[in-house]
Amino acid sequence: MQVFYFPETTMKKLISLALGLSMIIPLSAQAEPPSYPLICRGGSGMRIATAHDVPDGIRTGNNSMTVYFRAGRIAANPRPGECVWRDRAFRPGEPENFWIKGPVEFSFQVYGDGRVARDGSGWRLTPEGSGSQAQDWKQIVDGVMNGQVFTVQVYNESGRTMVVTRVGS
Repeated sequence: MQVFYFPETTMKKLISLALGLSMIIPLSAQAEPPSYPLICRGGSGMRIATAHDVPDGIRTGNNSMTVYFRAGRIAANPRPGECVWRDRAFRPGEPENFWIKGPVEFSFQVYGDGRVARDGSGWRLTPEGSGSQAQDWKQIVDGVMNGQVFTVQVYNESGRTMVVTRVGS
């Protein structure tokens, strides 16, 4: 067996380099891809699905919400139930849904015939959570339910879904 001996200064440099790389590589591997504005108009052509993560089978983790929509054929103002890119038409095979995840609880009141309950102030939708994330979810749900235009910043995750990185322009 052959043994190599390095001077102490060379060894310190190698260790520093290895530690530096070990700190940089995981960060770059976790960086999100660039995201792009997806402009949507809510309406009956959209639907919302929510789910709870239960990572260990006991404790509830984050919640996720997926919004399904129709892809707009041209880059312009979306029609009800559609989402469009600001600068181009949807390409064949691009996902027609977007997904957001966070520590937000969202409750709906639904009648037996499937209608969402309303009162004098509108839909009975209640986001529960801290800070801006709950308001982001509310902005999306209000847009879907009330036919409003809203924007989400997204990236395409492996052709399966668009992942929301930010709500708003």
